[in-house]
Parts: sequence; structure tokens; C-alpha cells
Amino acid sequence: FKQKTAYDIASCLVGSEMFIRDRNKVGDDKDAHGCIASAGYTWSEVLKDCIRLWEKGVRVADVADKEKAAYIVFSPDSLQVELFFSDDRPSEILDRRSLPSGGYAWNVEDDDTKNVRLENDKWTISQRGNLIYQQVEEP
Repeated sequence: FKQKTAYDIASCLVGSEMFIRDRNKVGDDKDAHGCIASAGYTWSEVLKDCIRLWEKGVRVADVADKEKAAYIVFSPDSLQVELFFSDDRPSEILDRRSLPSGGYAWNVEDDDTKNVRLENDKWTISQRGNLIYQQVEEP
């Protein structure tokens, strides 16, 4: 009786068994930009880098559903922000615009866009005049 090695067993795997084996490789889940999702990295277009949102972004909570959140990531020159959402929506990039009253807002020239502003020392995201996300104090 010859004991089988892991190499011998691996050569016997077929179909879904091979998929299960291959998908479980830690760190083997790089995306098109080389970001490793299992390590918490995602691609940021405004930073042109793989980032961890909780390290580079400002967390804002959904005002209607505290289980949902978004992250605001600023470009190095602050001319753009990228919004990342906790659901499966793609990220959105907004451009900085000067406000008539002073200060800035980040949005797109479109009435349906989201607006990012600093209000009362807290970052907010609104859409069509309605507050949808607001920065909360971290415990």
C-alpha cells in the first residue's frame, strides 16, 4: 500500500472539486489592477492605487439604513472624490466645484448627481436636496 501525496490527490480532482480547491488559495484573488480583495484592497481610480477603504476613505452612514455605508476617497489634489458604496453599486467619481457662498461641493453637472459637502464639520452626501449619507463619530 502506497500512501498518496497531496500532489497525487490534486491530479485526481475534476470539475467543481478543482474549482473549490483553486478558489481557496489565499491572496489569489487579484483583480484587473492587481488588488487583492481578500486582503481588503480595492482599486481607486482617483488615487490610481489599490487601497483599503477604511484606511484612505471617510466613512459615512446611510441615514435611512444604518447597516449601509459609503466611503469618500479624495484625489491627492482634492479636485475629485470617489464614492464607494457598501452594496454592489459601482463607485462614482465627482468633480469639485466652488459654491457661491464659499467653500466647495463635489458633484457632476447633472441634477440627479450626488453632492458631497462638509457641513458642520461632518461630511455628507445628498441627492436631489435630500441627505442620504452622513459622517458619524467612530466609537
